[in-house]
Amino acid sequence: MAVEKNGKFWKISGILILILVLIVISVFSMKYFVPACKMLSSEQGRAWIAGFVEKAGILAPLLFVLLMALQIIIAILPGGPLEITAGMLFGGFWGTVLTVVGMFLGTLAVYGLVRKFGTKLVDIVIPEQKRKKFSVLENQEKLAFWVFVLFLIPGIPKDLLTYIVPLTNMSVRQFLTLSTLARFPAMVASVLMGSSLTEGRYWLCIVIACIAAIAAFAGFYFKNSILRHHENHQNHKNLKKLD
Repeated sequence: MAVEKNGKFWKISGILILILVLIVISVFSMKYFVPACKMLSSEQGRAWIAGFVEKAGILAPLLFVLLMALQIIIAILPGGPLEITAGMLFGGFWGTVLTVVGMFLGTLAVYGLVRKFGTKLVDIVIPEQKRKKFSVLENQEKLAFWVFVLFLIPGIPKDLLTYIVPLTNMSVRQFLTLSTLARFPAMVASVLMGSSLTEGRYWLCIVIACIAAIAAFAGFYFKNSILRHHENHQNHKNLKKLD
C-alpha cells in the first residue's frame, strides 16, 4: 500500500514538473524565440538569410554539418534548435539532407569512440545507474526492434542512446540504418518548422508544433509503460529461474 502511494506521488510529481517545464519553455518562446522567428520570416529577415548563405558559400552547409555532428557527440546539447535552424537557412529539402548527413557522421563518430574506449567513455556521459533504465537493450534476440522503437519514441534522450547501443553486439551498419530511419520523422518535422517560418506559412508551423507536442506527451507515457513492462517481465523470468 505504501509502495503504491509512493508510486502515485512520483507520478503526479512528474506530471507537475513536466507542466512547469512546458510553461517555462512557452514563456521563453513568447519572449525570445517568437520575436526572432517573426523577424527572420519577414522580407528583411528572408533577405538576410539568403545573403548570409550566399556570402558564406560552401562554408555554410559544411559548418552546419559539423555543428550537427558535434551536437550528437556532445550528448547534452539539444538537437531541435539546430534542425529548425537548418530549415530556416537551407529550406526543407537541403535542410533535411544536411541534418541527416551531420547526424549520420556524429553517430558514426560516437559508435567508433565507444567501441574503442568502452564503458570508461560511456560512464562519463551516462552513469551506469541511468543505463539500467534501458535494460531492454540487453535482449539480444529483439535488439534491432528495441533500438528502432526507442529511437522512434519522442521524449527519449536519443543522443544518450547513441552512447549505449555501441556497447551491444549490434553492427555499425545496422545501428546507423535503424537510428537514422527512426529519427527521420521527428527530424523532418523540425526542419519543416524552420522552413515554414521563413516562408511565412505560420499555419504549417503551428500544425507541426501541435503534432509534436501530442507526440511528446504520448512518447512520455508509452516510454515509461514499455520500460516498466519489460522490467517486470525480466523480474518475473528471473524469479522463475530461481524456482
